[in-house]
Amino acid sequence: MADWTRGEPAYLQVAEALRQQIRSGQLVPGQQLPSYSALMREYGVSITVARSAVAELRTEGLVTTHQGKGAFVLEGASQAAVPRDAVLAALRRDLDALATRVAELEAQRADPR
Repeated sequence: MADWTRGEPAYLQVAEALRQQIRSGQLVPGQQLPSYSALMREYGVSITVARSAVAELRTEGLVTTHQGKGAFVLEGASQAAVPRDAVLAALRRDLDALATRVAELEAQRADPR
């Protein structure tokens, strides 16, 4: 069930649950993801949320979709299924480093000596 109190969009919560199943090996390469209606029942979400969750995984290169057949886990997905929190933490570190570098460059530009 999606937790509406977390402040995170439901589609990201469902995508993270599926990502975790891929990472743990519960969903293996070639295996079909649950249907949209099954995702709707399991997580208590709308079809729009279920579609968005699968689209998120497709964008990340973890699954492929075939119209009329469903979504399937891709080879190598378990290694690529990095927890969303880890990706965000890495992006924050990179952004902090970039901000520090920009501040250094601005200071050099203001005082060219």
